[in-house]
Amino acid sequence: MSKTTSKLRMWSLIWGLGLVAQICWNIENSWFNTFVYARIGKFPGIITGMLICSAAATTFSTFFFGTWSDRIGKRKVFISLGYILWGIFTIIFGLTEFISKDVFLFVAISVVLADTVMSFFGSMANDAAYNAWCNDIMTDENKGQIGASLATQPVIGTILGTVVGGLLIGSDDNYMRLFLVIGLAVIVFGIFSFFAIGEDGVISPSKRGGF
Repeated sequence: MSKTTSKLRMWSLIWGLGLVAQICWNIENSWFNTFVYARIGKFPGIITGMLICSAAATTFSTFFFGTWSDRIGKRKVFISLGYILWGIFTIIFGLTEFISKDVFLFVAISVVLADTVMSFFGSMANDAAYNAWCNDIMTDENKGQIGASLATQPVIGTILGTVVGGLLIGSDDNYMRLFLVIGLAVIVFGIFSFFAIGEDGVISPSKRGGF
C-alpha cells in the first residue's frame, strides 16, 4: 500500500468505489431493459443491440486500459476519469427518453450508443483500473480482507441496486431520477478517488513486449 494512502482512505476507496460500481452495473443489468420498454418502445432489437455492443466495448476496454495502466504504472487517472465519465454517460443514457421518436433508427442507435459508451468507461474505471489497484495494494496482512470485500460487493450491489432502483423509479416510472442519482454517486466517488488515491511506490511501469 502506498505510503500516501492511509488505511482509512484505503478502505473508503475499496468499499466506496467497489460498491457504487456494483450498484451501477446492477442498474444496467436490471433496469436498462425495462427503461427501453417503458420509455423508448417495446423493441427487443434495441435490447439485443445493447447486449452485443456493450459486451464488445467492455471486453476491449478492460484489455486496452488494463494494458495501458500497466505500461505507464498508473491507476488513478483511469479510475478517477473513468468513474466520472461513467457517471456522466449513465445520466446521458437516461436522457435518451427525451429524443423524438419520429425516426426509430436514430432513437435506437442513440440508446445503444449511450449504453455502449457508458459500459466502455465503466470497464475502464472498474474492471481495468480499480480491480488492478486493489491487487496492487494487497499485502500478506490485508489480502484476505480485501478479497472478502471484493467477493461480497456484487451481492450487496445486486440487493441495493434492485431495491433502491425500484424505490427511485417509483410508481410514476421516473427512470431519469434513477439514472441521475446513480450517475451523480459514481461521479462523486470518481472525484474523491482523484484526491484520495496515492500512487507513490505502488507499481512500476512494465513495458515488456509490445502493447
